[in-house]
Amino acid sequence: MAKKSGTKHLKRIAMPKSFGMPRKAHTWVLNPLPGRHSKLKSVPLSHAVINLGFAKNAKEAKHVLNTRKVLVDGVPRTEEKDPVGFMDVITVDKDSWRAFFDGKGRVVFKPTSNSSVKLCKVVNKTKVKGGKIQLTLHDGKNVMGFDAKPGDTVEVSLPQGKAVGKIALQKNALCFVIGGKKIGSLIKVSEIIDGSATRKSEIHGELEDGKPAITLKEYLFPVKEGFI
Repeated sequence: MAKKSGTKHLKRIAMPKSFGMPRKAHTWVLNPLPGRHSKLKSVPLSHAVINLGFAKNAKEAKHVLNTRKVLVDGVPRTEEKDPVGFMDVITVDKDSWRAFFDGKGRVVFKPTSNSSVKLCKVVNKTKVKGGKIQLTLHDGKNVMGFDAKPGDTVEVSLPQGKAVGKIALQKNALCFVIGGKKIGSLIKVSEIIDGSATRKSEIHGELEDGKPAITLKEYLFPVKEGFI
């Protein structure tokens, strides 16, 4: 019988960098389910619970999740393989953490006091039935009737999922780098160079330490001052 889908298992030696776990400690690791984030840019929710110190192993993490006290973007989640990725907000009781990338592309969690707002990058813009504009965001959400361009960032209220603001990708915008060699850095845009059929759009800017930097436009995620 022919194989119908990808493997449900994942060995540590083949896991993505985003997991940030020792590769030779054990043979297997939880394989994130298809969902809001790519496997290459996320971690299983069970691993996030362990990383935050609420469990020591997968068995304890599963027990914690079954209490329904772990919220992701304001919604209770119990699936241990649920993917958690960039800008997702995890809340346990009264404490909240936001997911970021470090300098090696690993998903890390930082405490946040603003758990009611999430920044989402616009990855697609299309017109749907009735002439309304639909924005597709980087975490799989869809927003209707809001004015933004692909590459811009939309402020989304949690858990309602409504767009309440926008941060445009333009000159002097502050951006978080989510890919490439400068992942995990903040860069201030000084120039946007449009691409062509054979060349991707580039961004020239300045890092936090004042050094000049060049990266691809698709790697930038506009943010607000003080948000990170």
